[in-house]
Amino acid sequence: MAKNMWRKILRVIGVIFGWGVVLAYILYASHLAKVHRGEQRISDIVIEFNDSTATQRLTSSARMYEQLKRGGLKIKNREVDSVDAVGIARLLERNGFVEEARVYTTYSGNLHIDISEREPIVRLRVAGYDSFATSGGYIFRAPRGSACYTSVITGGYRPPFSATFEGDFTELRNSRRKAGQERLEKLYDEYRVVKSQQRELRKERNDLLKQRKRKIFESKESHTLRKQGIAVKVAEIEGKQRKVAQRVERMEASQRRLLARQEREHRRLDDFERLLSFVEMVQSDNFWSAEIVQMEADTTSLGAISLLLIPRSGDFVVNFGTLDNATEKLDKLRTFYDKGLAHLGWERYKSIDVRYNKQVICTE
Repeated sequence: MAKNMWRKILRVIGVIFGWGVVLAYILYASHLAKVHRGEQRISDIVIEFNDSTATQRLTSSARMYEQLKRGGLKIKNREVDSVDAVGIARLLERNGFVEEARVYTTYSGNLHIDISEREPIVRLRVAGYDSFATSGGYIFRAPRGSACYTSVITGGYRPPFSATFEGDFTELRNSRRKAGQERLEKLYDEYRVVKSQQRELRKERNDLLKQRKRKIFESKESHTLRKQGIAVKVAEIEGKQRKVAQRVERMEASQRRLLARQEREHRRLDDFERLLSFVEMVQSDNFWSAEIVQMEADTTSLGAISLLLIPRSGDFVVNFGTLDNATEKLDKLRTFYDKGLAHLGWERYKSIDVRYNKQVICTE
């Protein structure tokens, strides 16, 4: 029994000693690493792009490095511990096309920057704009020298945001609608106050007019004087009523203008979302994503987006019209491709019009 007990005690002591050695080694190694890190300086900057190729890239390592220099961040030869990794990431993420920048240092002293770029589905080169848009509706300006193959929209169409805008279009749309609603509610509140004043003036006038009747035991002279005083007060009230009525008319006109402006704004915002949805629909179809190489967008007299499609095949353009019934129009065009152009020849027509219901109109 005694021997077994001593064996157990020695075994426990051995385990404790072993873990003590391991812990001591970890602490010593951690100390050495800390000392090394305190003395280590940045020897090189390595910038890498995630999920991109040389032909599908919005920027380059050289341009990212130039941005670091322009930002006044001196990195090379600085102590590793003094490098502001968070500040570097934030600086690079100011670029709309950078979705995330991950910054870290290696034991050898290299500063690694891993950049994840946004994935655009369309490039807007319209009316002074040169921006990309993602499937989620994030808008960012096209960086200089970007090489990214995607759908292109040209033409005279003006998107519902400025040419310098960068951000989430959904958030922009919601904030604009909220701001418009708040302006309208404020105008309605002011309008209700003025209408209340108008009702009070009307009641005050009517009450005075009821007092014109001659009272019992009132002399004719007193009645005449009282009526004259009432007439003066009524005239004053009627003057106020005319001013209030004019103000009510102006406010009603302002309401109509604001409602019309908001309706146009909402239509523009909704149409842009529909445009992005249409681009996504085209890109999700293997045939149309390869066939439609460009889209020209303009605005109709009613404010809607109208498209002209530039296909890869043939020598014609497709007048697609508005985005209404887009799926039916594409199906109709595909049927005409298969049953019409395949037999009549791809070079026969100069334009194909699919705007009208159950019709395809061709011009030679």
